[in-house]
Amino acid sequence: MKRIVTAAVIPFLALTAGCATKTFVQEQTAPLADRISGLEKRLNTIEAQVADLSKRPVATPADLDAVKRENADIRTQAQQSAQNAQQSAEAAAAAATRAETAATKADAAATKAEGAAQQAEQSAGKSTKAFELQQKK
Repeated sequence: MKRIVTAAVIPFLALTAGCATKTFVQEQTAPLADRISGLEKRLNTIEAQVADLSKRPVATPADLDAVKRENADIRTQAQQSAQNAQQSAEAAAAAATRAETAATKADAAATKAEGAAQQAEQSAGKSTKAFELQQKK
């Protein structure tokens, strides 16, 4: 009988030793479940960031070239405007110089005219006196 019990117990022990209990399986899978949860959170965060990036406008090389050309055009226009302003300033300075020269000449002419007017008054006074003297003779 001892042999029968041993023969029955050994296979029973062999069969039960190979099976895992529910608690053992939960203990072994709990760390894996935690790691998977963490990875899922990171994956969701990365997917959200990718979605945000996909919503942003994408600048293509053609767009960049267009902006460069536009900036070059603006720079050229600014340089032309600066040159035009410089030319206008030079023309204004020349006109101011001519106006100053003309004013100086006009002042000199006015001075001469005043002198001539004084001489004319003096001559007129002399002529009047000479006329009066001739009338009295």
